[in-house]
Amino acid sequence: MNEPRIQDVARLAGVSTTSISNFLNNRMEQMRPGTRLKIQQAIEQLGYRPNSAARQLKTGVAAMVGLLVPSLANQFFGALACAVETAAARDGCQVMTFSTFRDPDRERAVTADLLAYGAKGIVTGSALNDTDHLATIAARCPVVAFDIRRSSESHDRIATVSVDNVSATALAVDHLAALGHHSIALVTPPPYTLNRQDRLKGFQQGVARAGLTGELIIVDASEAPRDPHGDTQLFELGRSAAARLLAAASRPTAAIGINDMMAIGIGVGLRQLGRQVPRDVSLIGIDDIFFAVAHDPPLTTVRQPIQAMADAAVQRILAPSSATATTDEAGLFAPELVVRGSTAAPRT
Repeated sequence: MNEPRIQDVARLAGVSTTSISNFLNNRMEQMRPGTRLKIQQAIEQLGYRPNSAARQLKTGVAAMVGLLVPSLANQFFGALACAVETAAARDGCQVMTFSTFRDPDRERAVTADLLAYGAKGIVTGSALNDTDHLATIAARCPVVAFDIRRSSESHDRIATVSVDNVSATALAVDHLAALGHHSIALVTPPPYTLNRQDRLKGFQQGVARAGLTGELIIVDASEAPRDPHGDTQLFELGRSAAARLLAAASRPTAAIGINDMMAIGIGVGLRQLGRQVPRDVSLIGIDDIFFAVAHDPPLTTVRQPIQAMADAAVQRILAPSSATATTDEAGLFAPELVVRGSTAAPRT
């Protein structure tokens, strides 16, 4: 099926192509609200996107890759944005990054704007259980779902790039078990997303394999209705979880934050309650963000190979034919344990 043209939109909306051009270029001062609505509905119905090549010739704007992240409040996604920019720059592309708070409607709306401005494809880190909105986007441009395993993704047109989240938490458990810990807690916001569910699975497998007691502490994120997943509150959620960690019936001697931001919050909360890391509680995170080494003591963590993952994601957008053939394990990267000062053998 041929891509819809501006003439098709004008015909469906019952207006001139000049009106469509004015609408697309935000020149709507003299346009009636009813006319604007007709044009918007026609664009959505036809799935129209402006000719990005013509626009780039006129404006000199380079091609773009769109990056949709849950929230830049999590420093990991800031690092991901830098890594994607580095990868895209090798092919002369720019990157536009948006926080979407894992909201499918916002992702659809932002994608429409990105495509109108010449984006070649979309990388999204929402990792939601329901990926139907990504299938809709993938019908219009290449889409890479970040932090989703291929086996978790039912839409063949969507490429995936992810660290092995199951292995990440299993590595953390194995490290703590080797130090002699017998009771370990996993602290997480609500595990609504596929990546968190995989990390929970790895934790459960790890403690079962080692014969340990595993305590799951799920921290309420309902205080921010716009962000039920807790992405803008990770540090504070971790800090508030410290008291629950100390009061847990299993008396954990070690804790794993679902990511570094939560782990750092847990460490601050423990210190405010008069506890020391690792003397009283060993602490480990996942991601290896920049601030992990600034934690006191430096945070033991499980590193994601962020630049290699960003390179793979951008390759799947700009050169999909040269990317690894789609299999269950395509785009799945191994995590790496980084041992620092926040973990030690428990006191006897």
